[in-house]
Amino acid sequence: MVRPQEDNVIYANFGAKKRVTNAAEVNVPPRPTGVTWSPGSMRVFNAAVRKTDQGRVTRGRQYAASGQVIDIQIRLGAAHGQVAGSQNQPFSVVMRLPYRSPDDLGEVTKLLAQTPNGITKARRGDISQDVLDVLLGDEGDDIWFSCDCPDPSNVCKHSVAVAEKLAAKIDADPTLLFQLRGIDLNSLERTVRVAAVSVSKANAEEGSEYFWTGRAMPDLPDPKVAPMLDDSDLDLLHAAMQSISFTNIDQLRAVADIEDLYDELTR
Repeated sequence: MVRPQEDNVIYANFGAKKRVTNAAEVNVPPRPTGVTWSPGSMRVFNAAVRKTDQGRVTRGRQYAASGQVIDIQIRLGAAHGQVAGSQNQPFSVVMRLPYRSPDDLGEVTKLLAQTPNGITKARRGDISQDVLDVLLGDEGDDIWFSCDCPDPSNVCKHSVAVAEKLAAKIDADPTLLFQLRGIDLNSLERTVRVAAVSVSKANAEEGSEYFWTGRAMPDLPDPKVAPMLDDSDLDLLHAAMQSISFTNIDQLRAVADIEDLYDELTR
């Protein structure tokens, strides 16, 4: 039996079907209108789709949409995915990031310290291109994919599927970008605070380009606002009342009186 073939694409798993050129031809659901991925997510996705043809992109997106990416694990400098395909065992996909030395990764701390609300922005996926260059590579060109499927292409449909699902995970949780480099964002935040002190001193020195103009100010704190009693531990209040109440009834009355007094004072 001769399997239909076009260029280097063999339709072994699909039968004699027409080669498609866009997602609509295979009923791949498009990304919702008005919804865009974060810059980091787009760089991960583009790192795959820009290194392969439209046919593999279309089929890979179809795999992602149909739930055939069954597992993605974040490792140091890489992400490992499992994709259910035509064989009994799933195919293994690896997305590998370019090497970064400790000094290279230290540049992330410096860049975030120089950015007002740098950590806050990073947590919501608003990450500068300079930081993404360190974390992921220059515009994603340095990100490499490999898969143990028979397709000889540098980026197969399984790699595209993993890239899309990983991009979606990063968009939902931007801290995964830092986990890919073994960076804990909470620890990084403490380091950034220390580094920010040195940055502010340097900015205040005579001759600094920021001496007169300064940098953008960080956002004001946004503390949680809640009624004191609702935000307190009522068990502790009851325990305190036990020391001055003879019975449980007295204790309940004392707590009720405090609640009534608080409501009266805060109207």
